[in-house]
Amino acid sequence: MKGLTLLLGASVLAGASDLHAAPTYQAEACCQLCPAAADSSAYQVPGLAAHGRLIEARDGWLFSSAQDLRSQFGLDEQSYKQLKRLRNALKHNGVELLMVYQPSRGLLHGDKLTPVERAGFDQAQARDNYRAALARLRELDIWVPDLASLMQAPADAPEYFFKGDRYWTPQGAERTAQLVAQTVKRMPLFSQLPQQSFHSRPVGLVARSGSLQRAAELICGSGYPRQFVQGYITEPAATGRLAPAEVVLVGSGNSSEAFNFAGFLEQHLGTSVHNASQAGSGHEGALLQYLMSAEFQSRPPKLLIWELDDAASLAQRNFYRQAVPAVSDGCRGRSALLQSASRLHPGSNQVLFNGANGILPIRSSDYRIELQLDDPAVQQLSATLTFMNGRQETLTFNRAPGALEQGRFLLELREDADWDELTFLSLHVQPLGAVSADGSLSTRLCRVKSDEDRPDLRTAQAGGE
Repeated sequence: MKGLTLLLGASVLAGASDLHAAPTYQAEACCQLCPAAADSSAYQVPGLAAHGRLIEARDGWLFSSAQDLRSQFGLDEQSYKQLKRLRNALKHNGVELLMVYQPSRGLLHGDKLTPVERAGFDQAQARDNYRAALARLRELDIWVPDLASLMQAPADAPEYFFKGDRYWTPQGAERTAQLVAQTVKRMPLFSQLPQQSFHSRPVGLVARSGSLQRAAELICGSGYPRQFVQGYITEPAATGRLAPAEVVLVGSGNSSEAFNFAGFLEQHLGTSVHNASQAGSGHEGALLQYLMSAEFQSRPPKLLIWELDDAASLAQRNFYRQAVPAVSDGCRGRSALLQSASRLHPGSNQVLFNGANGILPIRSSDYRIELQLDDPAVQQLSATLTFMNGRQETLTFNRAPGALEQGRFLLELREDADWDELTFLSLHVQPLGAVSADGSLSTRLCRVKSDEDRPDLRTAQAGGE
């Protein structure tokens, strides 16, 4: 990969006027992917496999063949069913869900691809599948802004994404916020939101060295220059106390302060927005931690805006097994059928056993388990559930460093396929990593009727797109 070469030439000629002549600059092309970037074996290391293959495009753009040039969007039917359960649980708590599911970089910036790469990318199919995914989400009575309209942006529109990163630019964040606001203003709850004026103003530059650029550096040994774009900050138009936010944002790195997405939402919605996103948690971890927080449990918002940079993770069944019980606060305030309190030690710990006082008919997702560790250093926990017929299931819980609800883990018993016919026998947990010598663990199993069975939650999305 070539480095940046900058040539400065200044001629000093006879005559005083020439002494002050402006210097001339000549810049050569900065960067090219090395041959190793075309070798699939170069990506078989942690952090690179998800890219598929790096693709060099025009004007300094980089693309991921797996993420940016995919033609499939959306989820399978089982995942849509689980997502509807989550929406129902939120609705039961008086919370409307709006999902921000953005197009891929290939859909918005496919014009940057070389003719060869463009020929291998079925952009028309990708466009149709993306629109179908948005429509399918709306069928679940989830509010979804028309982000497909971004694909009709004029050629001179500011870049939506960074050239070498999967995150949007502040300009992309504002365009998204405008579309979100158009949808929210059609919702019945909009009239219930406290109104206040906000304005956004330029402030400094956002410098970004993107994930694709870092991947290129790992493979090729030298990097791309950072990209600089205008940054923004949003402030109330008038001084005074703000009304408590009735809109909460949780999301991926796109929702970080650097891109001012929450601020642009305030500006275009005309109401306060609380940003509950957490650095390093991703959109799943951010949502899960917010739902488990005392803030959500004591004062749920009227509108929850869930921004996600990729829906693939929403196909993970175990995410919903944690998120749905989090909405109704796990086992808190509910009678425990089984419970224990014990010291947590390295290795396997049996924390629940069904049989000490007779076999209880513990089956299906009507039952959930809550674990509470007093050691915040435990960020990973392995759990093995055993059933009466000998079948076992092992899962791993992860918490990002600095998570608000450290040490608390929730899990529904599995109900898909024939799992709902099995009778729960025991639970063993194992901390992954260091554990305090005096760390304790409390475990409870309780019964909660599934929100999936509540017919009153099946309401239509009036005025949806």
